[in-house]
Amino acid sequence: MCTYNGARFVTEQLESIQNQTLLPNELVVCDDGSTDNTLALIEQFAKNSPFPVRIFQNEHQLGVTKNFEKALTHCRGNLLFLADQDDCWVPEKVAHLSKVFSENPSVNVVFSDALLVDEHANSLQQRFWEVVRFGTPQQEQWKQGRSIEVLLVGNRVAGCTMAVRKSFVEMILPFPTDISDFLHDTWMAFIASILNQIQFIPEVLIHYRQHNSQQVGTQQKNGQSVTLTNRFSRPHSTKLAPLQKQAEELQKVYAHLARIIPSTHPNLQVVAAKLHFLNVRAHLPDNRFRRIWPTL
Repeated sequence: MCTYNGARFVTEQLESIQNQTLLPNELVVCDDGSTDNTLALIEQFAKNSPFPVRIFQNEHQLGVTKNFEKALTHCRGNLLFLADQDDCWVPEKVAHLSKVFSENPSVNVVFSDALLVDEHANSLQQRFWEVVRFGTPQQEQWKQGRSIEVLLVGNRVAGCTMAVRKSFVEMILPFPTDISDFLHDTWMAFIASILNQIQFIPEVLIHYRQHNSQQVGTQQKNGQSVTLTNRFSRPHSTKLAPLQKQAEELQKVYAHLARIIPSTHPNLQVVAAKLHFLNVRAHLPDNRFRRIWPTL
């Protein structure tokens, strides 16, 4: 579990871990410089915890991705369950995810759905998969071994719903930090998808709290809408800028993936094809007639 100024909700999360039908062997906490009483609450919990609690305090702030990397590397178990400081686990979470691993030795990552709740833990009547559009078509595509195609459209895997094998984490370190909106969970999901080692279960196993002070959540970024008029009047460079940004970011992703996965791997070639597509689209000429040849 990673923490940062989470005193408001951390006790509720700790209690939900303590109430698991299958208890974890340990709880590893990495705190990223909290200035409230987060650590005091965790230390108090540790005194009567039914499992060992090991707490690490960062001398300098690492940020979300590197803090999770540190926490995962300190874990001693074979199966690692990622936890945010402000959610609540359903009592069967550890048991259900552990069962998937035991029945599927080749699977390295498992994730579930989540129920969105407000700051008071009241249901928002919406599931996480609804927000990220991981519906029946995407799930069927996933089951067919095409999960990387789903992820190239957008991440569907929340770290707080995820469990991973320790051996897999060791293989994919270090986590990259130079890619916009590409956190630890996206990195693990991408690699596991390329290797066809990721599986989902359509159950709600956590209550995913939404509030203004959370470090990572489901709130959409505000963007300026494009009207029919300015769609045709905007400068060509303005239209291409988002595609160029996507191409630049995916190029970074590909470079990081290539240090772990052979370039001949079919699913890495899917990423390469998407990158080529974005590069072509991002550099289409202003003149519409001159676009015909690059498109063909």
